Amino acid sequence: MTDMTLIAVMFAFALLGFFVMHRLVLAQRSGPALTVMSLLAAGIAFFVFAGTTPIGMDPLRAMGIALVGLLPAFAGAGAGALSGWLMLRRRLRK
Repeated sequence: MTDMTLIAVMFAFALLGFFVMHRLVLAQRSGPALTVMSLLAAGIAFFVFAGTTPIGMDPLRAMGIALVGLLPAFAGAGAGALSGWLMLRRRLRK
């Protein structure tokens, strides 16, 4: 049962990133869209660094946050940005 919960949490983070970026790109808000992507990437880098070096943070929790929460959100945000850009390109072509 915990495996399904883990997959559901990862899917929820991925969908959140997807819909946020999709809406931002469709609204032609490139500044906030790049800021969201940069914050997600910085969070991944920070938690991976915290998981591999002794800086006072639990390594298992840091890697869990990076791999369960932030990495699916980053992948979903990338897919949402691509989807929004393709839909925007199709709308502007007509």
